[in-house]
Amino acid sequence: MSASRERKKRQEYLAGGGLDRKAAREAEQKAAERRSNLFYGAIAILFVIVTVALLVINSGILKRNATAVTIGDDTYTAADLSYYYMQSYNQIYSMASYIGLDTNRPLSSQAAWGSTEEGAQTWDEYLKEQAVETMRFVTAANAAAKEEGFQLSEEDEQAIADNIQELKDTAKTNGMSYKSYLSALYGNLMTTSVYEENLREYYTALAYESAYSDSLTYTADEVQAVYDENPDAYDKVSYQLVTVDGAAPSTEDEEGNTVEPTEEESSEAWEEAQRTAQTILDAYASGESLETVASDFETATFSSSDGASSSSTTKYVEWCFEDGRKAGDSAVLEDEDNSKIYVVVFEDRYLDQEPTVSVRHILIDSSSVTGDDETEASDEEIKAKAEEILAMWDGTEDGFASLAEEYSKDTGSAASGGLIGSISSSSSYVQEFKDWALDSSRQTGDTGIIQSDYGYHIMYYVGGGQPAWYISAEDSLRNEDVTAWQESLVEPYEAVTNEKGMSYVTR
Repeated sequence: MSASRERKKRQEYLAGGGLDRKAAREAEQKAAERRSNLFYGAIAILFVIVTVALLVINSGILKRNATAVTIGDDTYTAADLSYYYMQSYNQIYSMASYIGLDTNRPLSSQAAWGSTEEGAQTWDEYLKEQAVETMRFVTAANAAAKEEGFQLSEEDEQAIADNIQELKDTAKTNGMSYKSYLSALYGNLMTTSVYEENLREYYTALAYESAYSDSLTYTADEVQAVYDENPDAYDKVSYQLVTVDGAAPSTEDEEGNTVEPTEEESSEAWEEAQRTAQTILDAYASGESLETVASDFETATFSSSDGASSSSTTKYVEWCFEDGRKAGDSAVLEDEDNSKIYVVVFEDRYLDQEPTVSVRHILIDSSSVTGDDETEASDEEIKAKAEEILAMWDGTEDGFASLAEEYSKDTGSAASGGLIGSISSSSSYVQEFKDWALDSSRQTGDTGIIQSDYGYHIMYYVGGGQPAWYISAEDSLRNEDVTAWQESLVEPYEAVTNEKGMSYVTR
């Protein structure tokens, strides 16, 4: 058959629905090639998708942006929660050894506050609960502040900027980036933008609360009513005390090992302490000096107090505060838990009317002096720096406050212009500080430079104020009112937590 006839027959065959095997093979081969290209293309696309997904997962973006808490109309991510979680943690960190917190163990494996109850709340649960409550307040306070048109002051804005700059400087000192340092402090979910946004909202809430607190005023009658309701909280007592040691001493064996006393020896020592205490009390009752009698016994120690408060949990102070106590009352009180017996004589119960005073100060220490070498600054150099700063003072209290904000090394008071209030003779400030502040000749506007173990203090006398008890009672009223205000502010803002988002936050 000729080629032309074969071609013609093939065309007729195909036109009738037949199959051209050669063409079919060619079509099949091309289809296979297309399938192969599509398959490997799909593999390549899938590879890219998986790679991007892994990068996203490893970056923490999914966890960071996961919803953890919804408060009202506002949604907070796990990163937001981590800010407040670590704020709560830092507040209890310094008390760790006293509250049963092991900072080296996972918080989720420790019962909060050392509880031994089955199913007790863990530290992790407690901190998250505290964080959410703080977030409720911050949300409510920011909403109220916005509605009232409340604005942060220039000082507040500067404090926020200083906080951020201090973190950046510390990060640089430690060879870290700002972001890495924040991650070290607040966990790997934290970013610079999340930190700064929450810092501003938190600071705004505190400033708004402070403004409300400062707006509250109370009359003398209102403060007196607080005292009348609970005088024990404000009164002081004075007493004389002899402490008799009732513990049997330990001994050493021939090899120098400590040998604890036997039960019989402990019992004998306790009975001897009882006899000693009764002898001392009898001698006092017969007219002898308690201090003189105590000096006759090796196990007895004399002391006295002229301002103990009811916050003390010692047996003898509690005894002094009992109703009906009169000057000259005496007693023997046993404290077997501490192996002590007390002979106590009550002298007086009174309301301390000593006025408090307020000062401003600028602390100058060795870090205030920049030298040409790395040697520590001498006392003369530190004092000279203090004198130099005082010479810059413009003569006004505001001018002194500005210098304190700029130069003081007392981080607790620098931000408030070096202000220290409610100073009294029973305050816990260093003696040199109290001696200058409580000098009876002191007048408003007086300045001076004094030295303490902390460095040199540039002092400014603000003036006298109310007695410590009055300030304490007034603060009690203010705290009650601020707490009630907080509760009413937060009440409409319910928090709904997301278990998965919450789980991403940990220390």
